[in-house]
Order: sequence, then structure tokens, then C-alpha cells
Amino acid sequence: MQKIKPEKIKPIYLYQHDSEITDYNLIESKNMDDSIREYTLTYDSPYSTGVKINDRVHAQLFLNKNMTERNAGNLNNSNDCNNKGKSNDILILIHGFLTSEVKLKRYYSFIKKINSNNISGVFLNLPFHLNRTPEGDKSGGRLINFDDLDTLLFFHQSVVDIKKLIDILKENWNFNNVYICGISLGCMISVIAMANDNRINKGVFLIGGGNWEEVHWRGISRLTLKGNCIYKDKKYKNKTRRQACREIYACFPEFLEKFKEKEHKEIKIDSEGLSDSDLKEVTTRMCFLCDPLTFAHKIDPQNVLMINSKYDFFFNKKSVNQLWEELGYPEIYWLNNSHTTSILADKKVLAKISDFLSGS
Repeated sequence: MQKIKPEKIKPIYLYQHDSEITDYNLIESKNMDDSIREYTLTYDSPYSTGVKINDRVHAQLFLNKNMTERNAGNLNNSNDCNNKGKSNDILILIHGFLTSEVKLKRYYSFIKKINSNNISGVFLNLPFHLNRTPEGDKSGGRLINFDDLDTLLFFHQSVVDIKKLIDILKENWNFNNVYICGISLGCMISVIAMANDNRINKGVFLIGGGNWEEVHWRGISRLTLKGNCIYKDKKYKNKTRRQACREIYACFPEFLEKFKEKEHKEIKIDSEGLSDSDLKEVTTRMCFLCDPLTFAHKIDPQNVLMINSKYDFFFNKKSVNQLWEELGYPEIYWLNNSHTTSILADKKVLAKISDFLSGS
């Protein structure tokens, strides 16, 4: 299994990308029904891991037919699709950890129901998942052994993939509003993406939270995630990973205070780590920079809807409440069910999301 090593990292500005539109393919495929046009979109990721299949992004678009008919013959270069009286909004749906092909029916069904409210949808494949899975791996399986640096680079690639997707969507259809909806791991990514791209107008965060210590050790993830970020650190030589993580995250509040104080807009990372000396001093581990809590304060709470479970075995109430607080106490709706994609079929959830996106 190819692993990303620190010495192989080219300098990057975290969560930033080159906004120039490069090569991409857009192919019309089967229609879900008469009111929806479906397309397969592929494009090169703005961040290269060196794993070819992973670095080609895949997305499925489900566009309202009433807004695509005018420019169906010129999809790659049209900026004119402002049909008066018709919706011109799109929702980007971000899936969860280890999502496989058998789970896609629920995601696509959710998008179809969102489409019934005249909001188009797009389903993005996250790095190392689904169509981006390297041969011999299972969808998302590579993340199980990621350390803190690998995890940060995964989040970076996920976010810049979303930003490049928005570039392409804006170029072709000139959407008035772009929304994002993430579930579980997708929720964490969606928070960071929204905080780093002001073109995203509203965010729906489903059964997710923040604080990597809580996520990794206070739920079922402790049985799944095997990555080790302390094995070379002599400071933790005689400690378990759990003990070390507790000590590391005891430093997180100081990091968060420093981060907010400076409002870092450019975070440069290279083989030596962070280039900013002040931030570097308090960034005990790279996971601090892919924790939703770090960026949540940059989002207007009026543009957020959180939907969470009281009986979540991945994101406990502390994790959820910390994210809720850092987001500025947006509207939050609590469910009695557990942490599953069945949330996408819940009629009350669909109604909540539809009302939120429509502004009612």
C-alpha cells in the first residue's frame, strides 16, 4: 500500500487551490426521471498524491431539466442559464467514511428528493473512496492506517476537490446559490470547506462533530482507526496511544486561541511542517489543522443547520456540542435514531433540510 511520507510533500497552502479551470469531462448518462438530467463529471484533483486513480475526481450531477435544456448543446462553455422563475441552486452532497457502491442508492435517492424542490444536486467521491479506490483496497480502507499528517492531506485534497467542483459548476451553469451537505466524515469536511470558500451559501451538517480526541477515542472509531502519529516521538515512548492523544489534545485550546487571534489565511505546509513559527509552536499535531472546531468560527451560524443523533456511536454529545458552540449555536435538530445513512430517508429530516434551504 502506497503511503504518503513527509519527505514527499511538495509545499502547499492548506485548503487553497489554483482556480484556473483545467481539463475535465462531462458526459450525460441515464436520466433518473423526466425532470432530472444526470451527468458524470471527472477532473484532475488540484492536489496530487501520486496515486493516479485517486487523483482523478469523480462526481455525479443530477440537474433540473428545466434549467439545463437551454444550454444542453453547449454545456462546457455556457454562462447563460438564468431561467426566470426557476430554481438555480445546487447542493453538493459529501458522503461518509468507508462508503461503498451498495450505499449509493440512499445518497442518490436523497438527491432526487432534493430535486423535487427544484434544487439540483451533485454527489462527490472523496479521495480513496468509490471510483477513486486503488486496486486491492476497499473504499476508504486506506484511511484506517493514516497518521495525523496523512489525515490532514486527505482533508486538504477533499476540500480543494470541492472548491474545484464549484469552479466548474459556476463556469457551466452560473448557479445563484451553492449549498453543501455532509454526513459523518463528510460533515467534518463540509465544515472546513464552507469555512474556506465563501461561495458556499448554506451548510447542512448531518451526524457529525469535532474534536479528534473525542471522535477517535470516545466512540466506535477507537476500534477502527489504527493510524499512529506518536511512534517516532520519544516523549510518548512509555505511553499508550490513548494516553498520548489525551496529552496532545490538552494543548488544543491554546492552539485554537492562537489560530483565532491571528486569523490565518495562508497556512503553508512542506516537508518541514508549518512555515508559520507562531502557529507551529502550538500545533502539537497536524490533526489540529483538520479539526472542524478550528474553522467553525468563520461560518455565519444563520447559514447552518445541524442534525444529530442522541445515540450516535461515532460522534458523542460532547463532540457535537463543541462543534455547535464553535459554529455560534446554529439551529440544531436532534434525532432518536443511530448513526446510519438512513437519516437521508427520514421524512422529518428531508422536510427540515428543504425548509432551511428554501429559507422558510
